[in-house]
Amino acid sequence: MFAFNSGVDKYALGPAADVYETVTPEYGRDRLSDFLHNLKSPVIFVNDVLQGESDRASETFARFFLNSTLGIAGLWDVAEYTGIEKHNEDFGQTLAVWGVDSGPFLILPLMGPTTPRDLFGSGVDRALDPLVWTEFDNNPDLDDHIALGRGILGGLNARVALDDALEQLNAQPEPYVALRRLYSSQRQAEIRNGRIDEEDAYEDLPDFDEFEE
Repeated sequence: MFAFNSGVDKYALGPAADVYETVTPEYGRDRLSDFLHNLKSPVIFVNDVLQGESDRASETFARFFLNSTLGIAGLWDVAEYTGIEKHNEDFGQTLAVWGVDSGPFLILPLMGPTTPRDLFGSGVDRALDPLVWTEFDNNPDLDDHIALGRGILGGLNARVALDDALEQLNAQPEPYVALRRLYSSQRQAEIRNGRIDEEDAYEDLPDFDEFEE
């Protein structure tokens, strides 16, 4: 599956992202990134609350209010200029805080690296997302088009941002192993809100030798 995803990235997603980067100025990509992150604020807020992070929940609420108003629907990250920095939370992290084990490392077609815990969490996050169950003008087709556009533009924007990191990953002697370790350490850092402990960085994940391709 790792080889399949690498092929899709090399022959489809990567070239599409290159075209997108060429025709879309960095300023426009930054505005889209801020806009999409602002749309995630309700989900981030709920997970802040579920994790008992009252200070971070207050920051998320303040960011959403400032950016949705003064930032014109989130196109500009006004809150960052006031010292309220952005952060991400998801239900996978919430489950980890609650003590749920991650399960084995997985690579899914097109979706990429994940774990059973994070996969379940992404489904809950989708259910929590107001845009998923909000109807626009009572038009299901319009709802589908908005969701599709959000997914495509978000994916292209993310792929452009990850270009250098993917080049470094593919240059590794064993890219699959490097990806597994990177995903583990990144998720542990996110779960700890950036406060990572090197000694137990991989404690939450089992030994993956049996899952290697």
